[in-house]
Formats: sequence, structure tokens, C-alpha cells
Amino acid sequence: MSTTKVVSEIFKIDSPIQDVYSLLSDFQKIGRLAEMVKQMGVPGNQSTELEKISDKIESTRFTEDACYVMVKGLGEVAVKMVEKEEPKLIKLGGDGALPFEFNLWIQLLENGPCDTRMKITFHGELNMVFKMLLKGKLEKGINQLGEGLTRIPYGLLRNLNL
Repeated sequence: MSTTKVVSEIFKIDSPIQDVYSLLSDFQKIGRLAEMVKQMGVPGNQSTELEKISDKIESTRFTEDACYVMVKGLGEVAVKMVEKEEPKLIKLGGDGALPFEFNLWIQLLENGPCDTRMKITFHGELNMVFKMLLKGKLEKGINQLGEGLTRIPYGLLRNLNL
């Protein structure tokens, strides 16, 4: 096993750092947002990608510090909040159900009143086979996650008391 590190590009979010941190550091809020998106639908090509993902998910449940996903053919996988440092760091980790250990760091930096910068870093203990199979997908996935997180209307969601 060796440590694999994948770092995203730096993303700009047009919202105050506190609004971004408040949503991303609470899985219950993320769960309510996911349910809203599911009910409202997603426009364009994003809808097809969301359908591909949701076809593999049997169920989800959320607590403030954990997200549990029942994945077809895999079973229940959990992502848990391991560490939080308001308003600049959210560190996530697995629950041991996957065949490798990982941490995902979401780092936030205030660059102005409505200008938050975000970087996502993946650290995983992968054997050589998993590393060869997953590294490219992880790099693509980390950046897609970052792009998706920039599209969330954090200020609007704060006003909706998510």
C-alpha cells in the first residue's frame, strides 16, 4: 500500500466563506439540498450524469456528521466528518467499508467578502492495482466535485434556512 494524493485545481466560489462552510460542514443540510435538486430536476447534460449516479444508489441517509449511501452491489458506504476547523477546513473520511482508507480535505480561503477559494485534496492508502485503476478517475472526479460545489447558490440557501 502506498499513499496516493490527488489535489484539485483552486476554485472560486462567489459567496462568503461562512455560507460555504455552513453548508459543506453539515451533511443534513447537504441531504436537504440533494432532495431539493432531486425534486426540481437538473437542466441539460447534468441531468444525464445525475441519472447515471442515482441508478447505482439504492438509498441515502444523512446525519450532521455522516452520509450513508447504499450502493448497488457494494452495500452501505459511509463518509464521515473527521475534523472541522471553522471556517477553513472540512476533513472527511471513510468508515472502513471500502477496500482502502481515505481522507478528503476541503480547504476554504476567504479572498474577499463574496470570494471564497476552495481546494480539494484526496489522500488514500491504495495498493498498486487500485492506484492504476483509480488515479485518473480520482483526478477527474475531484475536479468535477469542485466544479459542482462552485455552482451552489450558498447565499440563497442560507436565506431558505437549509
